[in-house]
Amino acid sequence: MYSGMDYIRISKTRSDVSLREILREKMQVNGISENALADALGLDRRALNKFINEGSDLKFSQAVLLMRFLHMDEGDFISAYEESMPSAVDDEMETAETLSYIMEKFEIPALKRIGIIGKRTPLDTYEEQIMTFFGFNQSIHEYDTFIRHPALFSRSRRPIEQVKAQKMQEFWLKCAIYSFERINNPYDYDRDTLEQFMKKIHEYTEDVKHGYEKVVMILFRLGITVLTQPYLEKTGAFGVTMIVDGKPCIVITDMQKNYHKLWISLIHELYHVLNDYDLLVSASFHITSENEPDLLFNEQKANSFALRVLVPQDVISHLETVVLFDSKMEQIAKRLAVDVSILYGVYLESLPVEKQSAGYMKYSKYLRKTSEVSRSVFFNPF
Repeated sequence: MYSGMDYIRISKTRSDVSLREILREKMQVNGISENALADALGLDRRALNKFINEGSDLKFSQAVLLMRFLHMDEGDFISAYEESMPSAVDDEMETAETLSYIMEKFEIPALKRIGIIGKRTPLDTYEEQIMTFFGFNQSIHEYDTFIRHPALFSRSRRPIEQVKAQKMQEFWLKCAIYSFERINNPYDYDRDTLEQFMKKIHEYTEDVKHGYEKVVMILFRLGITVLTQPYLEKTGAFGVTMIVDGKPCIVITDMQKNYHKLWISLIHELYHVLNDYDLLVSASFHITSENEPDLLFNEQKANSFALRVLVPQDVISHLETVVLFDSKMEQIAKRLAVDVSILYGVYLESLPVEKQSAGYMKYSKYLRKTSEVSRSVFFNPF
């Protein structure tokens, strides 16, 4: 056995020297034959011969024995072991690293459910499918760099469900930014006209099928791009407002599929455009979410603003006394030039949170669904 032999320790290992070269040097200096070394360490002779002379791969467990024999620390060993690998193994390692990156960045089950990744496609095609979706030309790592915004979230330790939600929210935001940059609204942002338009935006609710669509088109001419999307699971967001290339951009998610909520969410985000523009520029984006309210933005004021734009405050205060009378609600809606479902929706949204659930159950028959709205207004990037 060679355990008592005076081996020469390799004092310094270069990162570009392979385990094979280090082993050859030590065997040569100490006059050790391949067969003797194989017998001493319990290695297969043929495998050791092929590793040293033919450049073949060596099992990791066998390589660890050589690490001990060569008195190498773990860092030097890993570098030298990687240098010894054939190109085919290098390709496998690159694939493993790519899959690791994909698992870290993307919530795979959710991407399968929305069709970005095929449900039964092999793992090694995930990269190609995601790159195709985003139009990447070089590698999947463009996901980190193809937008000009800073990192969206911290990487602090969180429970697994929060991690999944975080990945989907980041994916949703990057999809939105990518879409806005491709749309590239050519009109300048016109804040003054927007302020004037807000005084009559409620009138468009009467045209249930096309009113929301018309408003989106008008806002586009005012330099504000609005995308209305199906709700993406785990994101927990009603909407997001951001500044892209100096222009306000809004995403509204059809989370509850209620007509009044579509309008309230849109006007809520327009409040942030009107009142928080500079803050949006510095913060990059603002997400409207019940689960994680953004403390930098006053959500209560934005909610109140949205309700008052649709229905005057004095009427909101009076609704509780007439909500049980269908004919009176119809009369008020006609006088205000809003669809009557908006009145019921604003009434429910103005209730204390603890009473809203019961209220929705009681008055749900008076609420419209977004399925009545022209489908041309809905944008599905997935």
